[in-house]
Amino acid sequence: MPKECTIKVAVVGSGLAGLTAAYLLAQPLESGGTQFEVHVFEKSPTIGMDSASVSLPIPKSNEYQRIDVPMRSFQGGYYPQLIKLYKYLDVSFRQADFSYSFSSIAPGSDDNKIKLHTSMIYNGSSGRAGVSIPSSLIQSTRRKFQASNFFVELYSTVVFLFTTLILVFCYLRMLFYSVPAWRSAKHNKLMFGEWMSATTPKGYISALLGLDTLWIEYTTKILIPLFSAVCTAPAADIVGHPAEEFLDYIWLTFGTHHYVVSNGVHDVVAQLTVGLKHIHTSSHITSIQASIDDTSLVTIECDTPSGTQVHTDFHHIIFATQANRAIPLLASYATSLPSKSNVAHVSAIEQQIHCLKAFKYCTTIVVNHTDPSLLPNNAMDRRDLNLVTHLDAKRKGSGIPPPICVDATYTMATHILNRPKNYPKLLPPVYQTTNPIIPPLDASVLSIAKLERAVLTMEAKDALKALYVEEDRRWWRGYRARSSALGPSQGAGRISNNSLPGIWICGSYAFAGIPLLEGCVGSARIVVEEGIFKCENVKPLTTPWTD
Repeated sequence: MPKECTIKVAVVGSGLAGLTAAYLLAQPLESGGTQFEVHVFEKSPTIGMDSASVSLPIPKSNEYQRIDVPMRSFQGGYYPQLIKLYKYLDVSFRQADFSYSFSSIAPGSDDNKIKLHTSMIYNGSSGRAGVSIPSSLIQSTRRKFQASNFFVELYSTVVFLFTTLILVFCYLRMLFYSVPAWRSAKHNKLMFGEWMSATTPKGYISALLGLDTLWIEYTTKILIPLFSAVCTAPAADIVGHPAEEFLDYIWLTFGTHHYVVSNGVHDVVAQLTVGLKHIHTSSHITSIQASIDDTSLVTIECDTPSGTQVHTDFHHIIFATQANRAIPLLASYATSLPSKSNVAHVSAIEQQIHCLKAFKYCTTIVVNHTDPSLLPNNAMDRRDLNLVTHLDAKRKGSGIPPPICVDATYTMATHILNRPKNYPKLLPPVYQTTNPIIPPLDASVLSIAKLERAVLTMEAKDALKALYVEEDRRWWRGYRARSSALGPSQGAGRISNNSLPGIWICGSYAFAGIPLLEGCVGSARIVVEEGIFKCENVKPLTTPWTD
């Protein structure tokens, strides 16, 4: 009979990364002698992945409308690990090929009367549903010519077809540049703004045909707002974002479907927490210290509603929280180490701190409300997701935005939520606006959540090499889809020295690509399977899902 051994692991944070890591550690192992005792620590009163979501009572009913905050959609091609995890957990998700409208706040608008000019309507289904004529085109034609409806419709259709051809040209050009095998090595090292400039058509003929102007308009009015919405970041951060990750996103999602979880993230949390016996909510970790009696173990101290609690004898710590929140905890651990501590261990902790300092975060505000004024003025222009930018963002962005708003350099994204079955028809629909640049009416606001999102920079991408290493590049696969391995600072020396505690980092930012849900699952799986399992020389009884 193998000798029984209990390995204690602390998971700091209960977002998707933390819950995935805890779930994998809680699965049965091939060796009956070793078992993991997993403790999940969350500062909020509820599990972090679902802590900002809201339940709205449905009038004249005992039911509630559960709304995920923030919105968590995912797209085939870019989220292989997430999709396989959901399938393995039997989490139901449905196809939701969102349609989009692209609008801007018209010049001369004020907070009392907002005019939204819709320039493009995309009908979803990865382009298969085509595009529609914005109402503004018809209205401007009518004002310009004051002619019969037949002439107005004919003229508008001709102009629309011409602009659609331009759009298709720019889209195909973008797609060409996104193919990994055809990308210039120089382009993969550029920021997105530099890539936009480098790919602008040059020469006399291009200038004569206006191709340079058309490309600039496409990238600034379509791509920047789109990625601003995807990353929930201001335009400056999109321009400074590494171009390679955006090109991978374009390439890997081409022709794929959007999905959402059918029963909300509450279902995901319920499945991932099955078998977890030690979940400590309302536990704000104040320090992580090396154990006085045995420096191969770690002690965690928490502030809780019932007072200070101390948890001892952890063999591994997984930081599945924001980089900026992990830094002070790592620093407290480093200062607690004895002067004669393993040099490689101390150096790895310092390298982890240095790496995490490179990651940037920006504020995201999510408001659920019933105010339709944040949508295109004409109901014909409204789609599932409605993106709005400010044409005068520099001037507007210089002031202090209202408390419920972000800076005007963000793209505001308003999602028209589906009505529940028993929702009264006479009541207004509920909208979820991410990063409002104009405030909804006070009386319409149902909930407000302020979050922080990691934003990739060139510095952070370089620092990521300490946590994550790419391997096995194929010509058809972008940076985002290559095989991966642990970076040199992961584990803080534990892989080569079993007398040390393992210090691990996972999260959306600790994986290749745009920091999204896929990074949470991918980084958690690498840390558990390539890190902790190998350190403890164990294997899971069954492989959760295959690559």
